Amino acid sequence: FHILLNREDSKKLFGYREPEQIRDFSRQLSRSQDYRKRGRVLELGTTWDTLHRCLTDGTLDPNAGDPPLNQCFLGGRSMYDREDAIVSLVRPDMAPYVAEALGDIKFEDLRKKYFALDPAAYGHPLHEKDLEKAWIVFQQVRTFYEFASEDLSAVLFFAERKG
Repeated sequence: FHILLNREDSKKLFGYREPEQIRDFSRQLSRSQDYRKRGRVLELGTTWDTLHRCLTDGTLDPNAGDPPLNQCFLGGRSMYDREDAIVSLVRPDMAPYVAEALGDIKFEDLRKKYFALDPAAYGHPLHEKDLEKAWIVFQQVRTFYEFASEDLSAVLFFAERKG
C-alpha cells in the first residue's frame, strides 16, 4: 500500500516508540475507510516488488538505485522492517522529487528495465502481461506521488510479508 499521511497522522506515527506500534498503525491506516474514501490509500498488491526492482538495480535492496526513484517504495526512511511487514516513509519535501522523476519514465523505459531483470532473482519468469500490469500500477503510483506533492503529504509505504 501507499498511504498519503495527513499532518495529524504523521505526528502520531512519529510519536510511536515501539516498532510494533508503527506496523499496527500503518496497517490500521491501510484499512481506514476514511482514508480509502478520500483516495489516500493506493493498493499495490505485489506489483510494488516489480516496480521497486525496475526503479533501482533489479533487487529488493532498500539502499539500491539512485534517489529519488529509489525512495518510491523501500528506499524512503525505514520505519519498520521485520519478517512480517515493511514500512518506509517519503517525507513531504521529497515527494515532489519522486513525482518529477516518475513523470520522466515512459513505457519503453520500464519495459527495458523489466526485461533486464534476472528471472531467478525476481522469482518469476518475465512475461508481457506482468509488464503491462506493472505499467498500469506504475501510472497510479505516479499520480499518487503527484497528488502527495500538491498536497504536501508524506507517503507511507506499507507491505505485509507472507511468511
